[in-house]
Amino acid sequence: MHLPIFYILVILSTDAFAANWQKVYANPTGESYVDVQNLKKRNNVVYYSRLFDYVQPSPIGVNSSVSEFTVDCIGEKITWISSRYYNKGMGKGKVIKEGKFNRRMYPRPDTVDYITMKFVCNYKQLNTFYREK
Repeated sequence: MHLPIFYILVILSTDAFAANWQKVYANPTGESYVDVQNLKKRNNVVYYSRLFDYVQPSPIGVNSSVSEFTVDCIGEKITWISSRYYNKGMGKGKVIKEGKFNRRMYPRPDTVDYITMKFVCNYKQLNTFYREK
């Protein structure tokens, strides 16, 4: 009797934490996605997760990574907080490696970091503006 309830709770809880990955950038190395469902904004700082899905696995078997960032949208400064590296695509499978960084960077135009920064700042700005009206 308790087993079916357990399965229902597992199914419901996985949907509650599901990310909504939207493709932002692609190059010959892979594709970059942002979790638009879980973007958070405080003042001019946006907190976001980025998934990178690699075309070819790395020598240690990494097929994708999910990283956490903050961006100061006015100063165009990104802080790379952490990353997890997975053995399957789209942030699935076994975690091969993970790390915490707190590394600050000012991305150059036409890089994946710059394009992603502009995307999250503009996305959050537009969605905050329309929700307030």
